[in-house]
Amino acid sequence: MLVGVLLGLGASASWAVANVAVQRSARAVGPFRGLLWAQVVGALVVSFAIPFEPRGAPFTPLDAVWVAAVGAAGLLAYVSLFYAFEHGRLTVAVPIMSSWAVIAAALSLAIFSEPVRPLQLVGAGGVVAGAVVVSRFAHATTAAATPDGGSPRWLLAAFGAALGFGLMIPLIGLLTPVTGRLGVIPVAYGADIALGLPLALRFGVSLAPPRGRQWLPVALAGVFETAGFVCIVLAGRFAPLALVSPLSSLASAFTVAFAWAFLRERPARPVVVGAALVCAGVVTLAL
Repeated sequence: MLVGVLLGLGASASWAVANVAVQRSARAVGPFRGLLWAQVVGALVVSFAIPFEPRGAPFTPLDAVWVAAVGAAGLLAYVSLFYAFEHGRLTVAVPIMSSWAVIAAALSLAIFSEPVRPLQLVGAGGVVAGAVVVSRFAHATTAAATPDGGSPRWLLAAFGAALGFGLMIPLIGLLTPVTGRLGVIPVAYGADIALGLPLALRFGVSLAPPRGRQWLPVALAGVFETAGFVCIVLAGRFAPLALVSPLSSLASAFTVAFAWAFLRERPARPVVVGAALVCAGVVTLAL
């Protein structure tokens, strides 16, 4: 259990670095180019470890359904993530996105029949309440900047990322018996790309490789995003997913702290309160 907890925390640290790199890469090359090439880098990095994994179970038609589902959830998650971080502020978008832990924990209970305790329900309520506080304040302060007075697109994208990751994390657990715990990562990335490329071509979105220094944030996003997934899929060997998911979503606290200290983002008091509720909620979920 301790190893699973440590790996969950390792996922948090990796994803906190990835969040900052994602913002930098999206602003350097755009969200779609940044996403594609970050996933290419991540898949190449993790592919070196796949030959050392045990052979998986035979692939069945049902597994093809899970691959498609993982690809769709991942595409929603990553496109929303890169878009939200390109246009929004980390101190607002990240706490909202972190509510994926509640969705992932709930699905893991349904799919894997993992037990739930009353205290974990309290933690889930804290995460949801914190995300609502942050989103309502962000809506109130940014709606005036949108033509129709509605929610800005990056705020909606933050919720899209939460939904996508909340669906994706439990679904990859269904594929690991076939792909292996590390093999599922390039499979998920490949499914994202297979679904996303035709859409990008249809709408004329540029997917040209980054140039020069643009590669640095893109590569860092790919490496640390993938490192987070490596931690979380390996943690599933030692601890239930309903425990690991909330611990890994503590990346929100690390990211907000980094944005406060180094990016000079100064959120208003309601955002601070909401972010604190989210962080307290994910800690409670893990107890």
